Amino acid sequence: MVKSLSKKGRQGVRAAAATAKVDVEDDSKVSVESSQSSEEEEMEGLSDLEAEAEAVELSGSEEDTVSGDKRHKIKKLSNKRRDTAAAGGKSSGARDEHSSILYVSRLPHGFHERELSRYFSQFGDLKEVRLARNKKTGNSRHYGFIEFAEVGDAQVAQETMNNYLLMGHLLQVRLLGKGSKIEKLYKYKKRAFSETPVKKSKKELKQKAAEKQSDRFTKLEKAGIAFKW
Repeated sequence: MVKSLSKKGRQGVRAAAATAKVDVEDDSKVSVESSQSSEEEEMEGLSDLEAEAEAVELSGSEEDTVSGDKRHKIKKLSNKRRDTAAAGGKSSGARDEHSSILYVSRLPHGFHERELSRYFSQFGDLKEVRLARNKKTGNSRHYGFIEFAEVGDAQVAQETMNNYLLMGHLLQVRLLGKGSKIEKLYKYKKRAFSETPVKKSKKELKQKAAEKQSDRFTKLEKAGIAFKW
């Protein structure tokens, strides 16, 4: 009786051990699979984090480079601004080098002081307008000088009117140097015509001319020259 029970007990123990072993193996498999899945999830999470970290680092580096560029980058002027700046520098230098006096040549016939002052007054206030004239006839010599109140107005007038076609003439306009003055030109004044009195009459002058001619003939005859008039 004891032996049979012991056999049955042994069999029950073996069955229980087998089931326990199977349960342990299943549990180990489940634990292994869960650990593998958790490791894979952790790896995926790490890869996502690393990707995000790399993206953050790249963006940070780009921001650093951009900020660095902004800190150390010197903005270049555009062509238009460069031209205007150069023109401003040239104009300021020109103002220092030149005076407010213009030399105007190749003036057309009939374009005198009045016409010059009216035409060039559109550029600014004028101080003086002088036209070169012939001393004997008083006619224009086709050049003159115009003095402005401001140097800037004179510069604008020179740039605008140089090589300007006026009444079939190409005007030549240039600025005079600093410190120069309008040269002393002859101011023509109209003079009244007056006849100079003649000391001898017409009859006396003819008689004197006839006497000179007869003296010449006598000298030629003495020299042996037969001259007839």
